[in-house]
Amino acid sequence: MGKTRDLDLTVFCIIKAPRSVVWKAWKEPEHFVKWWAPAPVVTISNKHEFYAGGGFDTTMRLEDGTVMEGGEGCFLEVIENERIVFTDALRGGWRPNEEAFFSAIVTLEDHPEGTSYTATALHKNEIDRQTHADMGFMDGWGTAIKQLGKLAEKLR
Repeated sequence: MGKTRDLDLTVFCIIKAPRSVVWKAWKEPEHFVKWWAPAPVVTISNKHEFYAGGGFDTTMRLEDGTVMEGGEGCFLEVIENERIVFTDALRGGWRPNEEAFFSAIVTLEDHPEGTSYTATALHKNEIDRQTHADMGFMDGWGTAIKQLGKLAEKLR
């Protein structure tokens, strides 16, 4: 799978909704923006081409009005109801970006209570991994996944 435990950060959650509903919350931009960043941050989807080679780009508006541009990334693999792989190393159409920080693998599996959701961020070196951890990866991604879970439960 190409993962090296020392360079990865992983969050896991059981979402009390079927995989197809969790998938819908990823696939449809109008749902995606509701959970992607921890509230009260507002996510704006500038591009969401949800297929392998498709680009994605979000803008985040913080509570104090600060705007953070995400920069365009690329979906590398999109297997319906199972797996999403994306990176900031590329933008849509497989075009390289100037710099890369991480790639991510999201897996959805059946669970007796709904969906087992695992998201892993892969980094090229320990410095990038630590930078991501220091940025609040566990809290940020963990909160976003909880928001995804709440949304998925409503969409059921």
